[in-house]
Amino acid sequence: MRKLILIDGNALVHRAFHALPPTLTSPKGVLTNAVYGFTSVLIKMIKELKPDYIAASFDLAAPTFRHEEFAEYKSHRIKAPDELYAQIPMVKDILIAMGIPIYERQGFEADDLIGSLAEKSKDFPDVQTIIATGDLDTLQLVEGDKVVVFTLRKGVTDTVTYNEKEVKKRFSGLLPGQMTDYKGLKGDPSDNIPGVPGIGEKTAITLIGKYKSIENLYEQLAKDKKPKDISPKLAEKLLENKDMAFFSKKLATIIRNVEVDFSLVKSDWRQNIDKEKLNGLLKELGLYSLVKRFSEMEEPMNEEPKEKEASLFDSVNIKRENEKGIQDKSEIGKILKKAELQKNLIFDIADGLLDIIFNDQKVVSISTEKMFGDKELRSNAKVLFENSGILKIGHGFKRIAKILLERGIHIKGIEFDTELAAYLLNSDLQDFDLNKIYFIEFGDNVSFDVKSRLSAISALKKSLWEKLKLNGLLKLLEDVELPLSPILAEMEFVGINVNQKNIEILSKKTEEQIKNLEKDIYKFAGEEFNISSPQQLAHILFTVLGLKGKVRKTGKGALSTAAAELEKLSEEHPIIDLILKYRELQKLKTTYIEPFPSLIDSKTGRLHTTYNQTGTTTGRLSSQNPNLQNIPARTELGQEFRRSFVADKGFQLISFDYSQLELRIVAHISNDEKMMEAFKRGEDIHTRTAAEIFEVSADKVTKSMRRDAKTLNFGVLYGMGQMGFQRASGVTRERAKEFIRKYMEEFSGVAAYMEQTKQSAYQKGYVSTIFGRRRKLEGIKSNIPELIRQA
Repeated sequence: MRKLILIDGNALVHRAFHALPPTLTSPKGVLTNAVYGFTSVLIKMIKELKPDYIAASFDLAAPTFRHEEFAEYKSHRIKAPDELYAQIPMVKDILIAMGIPIYERQGFEADDLIGSLAEKSKDFPDVQTIIATGDLDTLQLVEGDKVVVFTLRKGVTDTVTYNEKEVKKRFSGLLPGQMTDYKGLKGDPSDNIPGVPGIGEKTAITLIGKYKSIENLYEQLAKDKKPKDISPKLAEKLLENKDMAFFSKKLATIIRNVEVDFSLVKSDWRQNIDKEKLNGLLKELGLYSLVKRFSEMEEPMNEEPKEKEASLFDSVNIKRENEKGIQDKSEIGKILKKAELQKNLIFDIADGLLDIIFNDQKVVSISTEKMFGDKELRSNAKVLFENSGILKIGHGFKRIAKILLERGIHIKGIEFDTELAAYLLNSDLQDFDLNKIYFIEFGDNVSFDVKSRLSAISALKKSLWEKLKLNGLLKLLEDVELPLSPILAEMEFVGINVNQKNIEILSKKTEEQIKNLEKDIYKFAGEEFNISSPQQLAHILFTVLGLKGKVRKTGKGALSTAAAELEKLSEEHPIIDLILKYRELQKLKTTYIEPFPSLIDSKTGRLHTTYNQTGTTTGRLSSQNPNLQNIPARTELGQEFRRSFVADKGFQLISFDYSQLELRIVAHISNDEKMMEAFKRGEDIHTRTAAEIFEVSADKVTKSMRRDAKTLNFGVLYGMGQMGFQRASGVTRERAKEFIRKYMEEFSGVAAYMEQTKQSAYQKGYVSTIFGRRRKLEGIKSNIPELIRQA
C-alpha cells in the first residue's frame, strides 16, 4: 500500500522548539533549534514510514471561525517567543525545497486542512494516510488502518502511531469518531474548550462508552431526568450545561470539507525535491549533519528495519547478545589481555557488565561480578585500568571511576569523556545524556544495542574533540576537568566522618531554642501566629506592630518579609532579630539536622555526598544528598553543627576561606589601579571603596557606609543596577544613581572592563573566564526584553 504523510506544521515546530536547547544557531547567529528538530523528525518519519507522498499544513496568524464563535478559544495560551515564529518561514523553505506542498487557508486551522486532505485521500483505496502531529487532536480522523496518527509523546524522538485499535486502547474502548463527544463532556484545557464543568476523563469515557454520543446521552436525559446509572448531581450538571456540551463538541470537531487543491502528483516529494536548493538552505543554516542524513536517504528504502531507537529523554535499557555477560574465567582473561594491547580503549561499565569495543568493531560484554569476584581476574582488570599508557575513552568517567574504586582500582589514563566535552561546549544543556548529546551533534538517535552506544562514544569523541580544539577548550578539558573527575569520585567514595551523637544533642538543643524564640516572638506580637507564613508575619509586622521601613513589595503587591527586607527593619523593633534567628534555626533543623542521620551510610557510618561536575552553567561544583556547600555558620548552633564533621583518627580537617576572592580577580583582569593598590597595601577593600565614594578618609567610614560599599562592590560585578542597589541598601533612587555613578568614576578600570565584556558578549554570544571556560548567552541578541535581561 502506498503511503501519504500529512504534517501538522505548527504542532511539530512548537514541539521541536521546546524540546531542543536554544543553543543551535546558524553561522549568522540565527536560532535554528526548531528548524533542526522539525527536519530531524521529518527525516525520521521518512526513514521509518517510507512515504510515497507528503503534504504539510500550517496555521495562519488570523483568527479562525472558532475564535469568531468563541472569543475565549485558545485565549489562555501564552504567546510563543518571537524566536519560534521566526523559524517557521525557514521550515517552510525546507519543505518547499523538498517538493512538499504547503496548505494554509484563512479562517481555518491546520487541523481542518489536514482533515480535508485526509478526506480527499480516501479517493485512493491503495493509499494509507498518516497524520504527523504533536498532539492528539486529530485522533478523531483515524479510520481503521487506512487513516492513522503518528504523534510525538515526548521530546522529538519518542513517537507512537495510533490506529483504531490503539485509540480504543488509550481511551478505554472509545472509537476515534467519539473523540468529539468525549471532548464535548470533558472539554480540552489546551484549547480552552470548556466542556461540562466537573466532568473529567473517567466520567466522560464512561458516559460516551455507554450512550455512544452526547446526542444519545441527552436524548436519554430528556426521557428520564434521573436515570439509574447517572447520579442526581451528575445529571443536574449535564442538564445545566447541555448547550455548552454541544458547543464544545462543535469546537472540537475538525472540518473535513475545506476546499483544497490536492493531488498525489503534487505530493510526490521524491519527484519534486530540489536537492541543490535543499542542500544550500541547510548549509546556510549551518545544519551540515542534516545534509549528510538527507544524502543517506537516497539509498534504497527497502532495508531491514533497524534496532528501535532510543528516546532522548527516556532511560535506555541497553541490549546485548548475552544479557548476563561472559562468565567463563578463561575467556574473560583473554579479553582483558587483548584489551591491554589497545592503544585507545572505548568502554563502559553499566548494569553489572563491562562493555568494550575493539578496533575490529567486535563488542564484548563481561560480567563484572565474575571479573571482580575472581582474585586473578580482578588483578588483571586492575592492571588494565591502572595502566596510564592505555588511553581510556568513555561517557561519564566519574561514575565509572567510582565503580572501580569499590573494587580497589584507581583508574588512570583517561583520554576523553564525551559528557565533560559536551558540558564544556554548552553548559546550558543541563542534561548530558549520551543519547541527547549524540542527537544534537549528528541529528540522529543511538540504538539500544551496546555496539551502537560505544560507536556513538567513538564518533562523539572525534567530533567534540575538533570543536574543543577550535574553541580553545582542549586545555581546560585535559588540565582541569579530566583530572578532577576521578578525584571527585574518590571524594564521594571515601565520604566524610560524622559525629552522630553530636547531631542528636544538637537536635534537642535546636528544638529547645526554637520553642524559646517562638515564645519571645509571640510576646512581642501580642498573639500566637504561624511565623513561617509570609502573610501572617506581614500582618503582624506591618499592621499589628505598624513597622514603616522601606520594604519592597512582592509581585502580588504585599509587603515582603524576605530576609533581606527584614534586615532593613532590624533597628526598628527587636522582633526582627528574633524572626531572623528563628528562620535560621528552622532551616538548620529541617534541612540539615533532621535529614542527616538518614543520609549516613549504614555500612561505612559516613556521609557520601554527590559532587556534580556538570551541575552548573558557570563551571562551579555543586553537591547534593546532602548539599555540603551551604551549611549555615552564622549562629552558634550552626558552627556547632559544622563541628559534627570530624576527621579520622590521626588526621585533621582544615578550613580555608578566600578573602574577597572575586574582587581580587576583578582587580587583576581589569587592571584597575585603585583596586589593585588597595589590595597591595592590605587595606579593607570595602572601607577603601566607601572612602572613595563618600569622599572621606578611611577612619571616618561608618558601618553603614561600609555596608553600602560592600553591596556595591559585589552587586555591581553581578549586574546590579540602580533599582537593585536601591532595594538592597534602602536609599532613594537619586541616591542610588549617584552612588553607582561615583563608583564607576572612582573605579574606572572596572567600569571599562565591564563595558568591554558586554560588547564582547554581544558580538560573540558568550563570555569566558581566564582559563577559557565559556558561558553561552543565546538571548543577548533576542527581541524579547526578558531574555536580554537574563543574558
